[in-house]
Amino acid sequence: KTDYQFGEPFTIWADLGPNAHWRNRTDPTQPFFSVFNLMVTHESQIFPTSPARKGKPLVTNPARVVVPPYYPDTPLVREELARMYDNIADMDTQVGEILKQLEADGLADNTVVFYWSDHGDGVPRAKRSLYDSGLRVPLMIRWPKMSPAIAGSANDQLVSMIDLAPTVLAIAGVDVPAHLQGRVLVGEKAMDAPEFVFGARDRMDIEYDMMRSARDRRFLYIRNFAPEQ
Repeated sequence: KTDYQFGEPFTIWADLGPNAHWRNRTDPTQPFFSVFNLMVTHESQIFPTSPARKGKPLVTNPARVVVPPYYPDTPLVREELARMYDNIADMDTQVGEILKQLEADGLADNTVVFYWSDHGDGVPRAKRSLYDSGLRVPLMIRWPKMSPAIAGSANDQLVSMIDLAPTVLAIAGVDVPAHLQGRVLVGEKAMDAPEFVFGARDRMDIEYDMMRSARDRRFLYIRNFAPEQ
């Protein structure tokens, strides 16, 4: 995935594309940083005719779906959410396959695994939104040889996705540049959680719609700079 909103530097990845993999390293002992972007949950895959769902029966029962209060409770909305949950299940299976590859290569005990989403789901009011439905995303970290006391535990600190870069650098033993935003989340150099986290959007695809947000543990404040829209 190179959707940076600008051209990617030629130095940014040693291996880039649908077939990129840590297994392509010429030296199997070389440490690696590998990112897999699983597209089955992309908003384009929720449609009944999408490659992810075309010709497939629903596994999730639409009648049992809990419809959020900001959506109309209609059969079409329930089917849309059911397809989204089916896609998530497919994605979980793909994640499992990647973890099995780490196990097969003998790398599971010395590899830190991050699992996260870049935004809320692909239905309205989530992706591109500064509501919690757009900004509250999953984040799971699997530490090598994690103790039973830590494994499966939850942390309720406020986290921003800009924290991932300094966290990865710190646990790799690389000095975090002073200009880099974010904090180290885990490891020996972990930093205290902030009181607030912030969000921003400037457009909805090609349409400009400037908003900013601030959240603490209790409140979410959103400022709309274009209320006339």
